[in-house]
Amino acid sequence: MATTPKGRKTTASKTGTTAAKTTTPRKKPARKATSSSTPSANGKRTAGTRTSTRSAKRRSPKEGQQEDPAQIELERTEFLRAMDKYKRKTGKTFPTWTEVLEVIRGIGWLHPMRVQQELDDQQRGLPRS
Repeated sequence: MATTPKGRKTTASKTGTTAAKTTTPRKKPARKATSSSTPSANGKRTAGTRTSTRSAKRRSPKEGQQEDPAQIELERTEFLRAMDKYKRKTGKTFPTWTEVLEVIRGIGWLHPMRVQQELDDQQRGLPRS
């Protein structure tokens, strides 16, 4: 293997021709400084709670709405059966998210905001849309 004046390595093939290969060292990307931890009174760093608090709020049920595990299991089973029925009917192993939403709506699910809107419309005496 020889080196060309521009720093390229060349290799000789069986036919006697040479091919130049560019070998430039790759640089690792610089790591961004993340300071999700803050120093405490004793100088040790503690994990920030901003992200974990958001995640916990997202996962926990709303106040006063404790879900019954038996009810959740019934709904889960109903959904799985509906999806299985849909897959058998269409022959699709992997339905799209739009198709999954159609199945969910088919078993009677409505978006909570839409339910509230329909209740408000009923109270005002407006016909259902």
